[in-house]
Amino acid sequence: MKYDQAFFDAGIDRTGTNSLKWCARSFIQEGMVPLWVADMDFACAQPIADALKARAEHACFGYTFPDDADAQALLGFWERRHKLRLNKKDLLLMPTVVTGLRACVQTMTQPGDGVIIQTPVYGPFISSIRDSGRVVLDAGLLRDQEGRYTMDFDAIERFLQQGARLMILCNPHNPVCRAWSQEELRALLALLNRYKARLVSDEIHADFVFSPKEFVPILSLPEAREGTVALVSASKTFNIAGLQQATAICRDHDIISLLKRHLERVGAQTGNIFALAATRAAYTACDDWLDGLVQYLHSNQEALKDLLNELLPHAVLTPMESTFLAWVDIRPYEVPHCDIDGRCRRHGVVLTNGQFFGESSGEGFMRINYGCPQGQLLEGVQRFAHAIKEG
Repeated sequence: MKYDQAFFDAGIDRTGTNSLKWCARSFIQEGMVPLWVADMDFACAQPIADALKARAEHACFGYTFPDDADAQALLGFWERRHKLRLNKKDLLLMPTVVTGLRACVQTMTQPGDGVIIQTPVYGPFISSIRDSGRVVLDAGLLRDQEGRYTMDFDAIERFLQQGARLMILCNPHNPVCRAWSQEELRALLALLNRYKARLVSDEIHADFVFSPKEFVPILSLPEAREGTVALVSASKTFNIAGLQQATAICRDHDIISLLKRHLERVGAQTGNIFALAATRAAYTACDDWLDGLVQYLHSNQEALKDLLNELLPHAVLTPMESTFLAWVDIRPYEVPHCDIDGRCRRHGVVLTNGQFFGESSGEGFMRINYGCPQGQLLEGVQRFAHAIKEG
């Protein structure tokens, strides 16, 4: 199959599938354009569908377990795509990356401890800390006039001096599209090492970094101590989030053991028959689909920039280095933030409210999911512009 512009332009009809993005009636009504939840409106690569069909044809779905083929599929993919050599014994399967965030917070810290994050950031970073009885230490990102974000190393060090021993990093960073450079990551690790603090890196968007930027795996850096944890998944890359399979990678096997025991205690073990089959296929047979997708997403970026510049020229679109999610500052239009969602709904479009990523750092911002056919994207952005300008 040829995964070209025509393939991705065609999209896929998701109505009637219990899709959260399209069918959750508390969020979206018929006729609305959904540009919110971070999954994509494209058909999966054919080898994934074939693997699921083949497994379904064996009509017995009892208890199962991952084997060497599952590990080798992930190891091969990360070496092929990101030049990172890993070891099977460093891997631990789990249902989702958010499962991993919560497990790391609960096993690597104690109640009342502070955990460093950098808002605006994916909402479960915040809830994983608060729900665990820990304290959110927000070393908020710095933003320049062009809308590009950088790390506030001074703020991070202040929290480390106060006793923080864990930081959660988003690499690449959702929602602000940063592909952190090797220099930035090495400086961060050096700082954490100075205070003997650990790092957990959410790398779920690793495969969406656009040239000339490159994705830098945290575990590829010499400063990454054995206790550094990377959380990865095929879910975003290959649009299979509903199957729920992710992996924690750590070279400290005491931490792997702690995480494993925690997941067993809370009943969050993995081994979903269909997730295993789909992920093996994704990691071994779908590079051509991914290459075509990245090229298509880049064209969507250009279309999005052009249309926003035409319809909302005062909005500031953060440079799109990574992910398939755009971060837009609409504060120049002086729309009360509490009115934005309502305006969008009246105009038939749904975006993700910026305050999901930080109460203050997300105020006046909206996130746009451009992982969809370009016609859908342009229609949604037109509706968004009308909502901001017309009310």
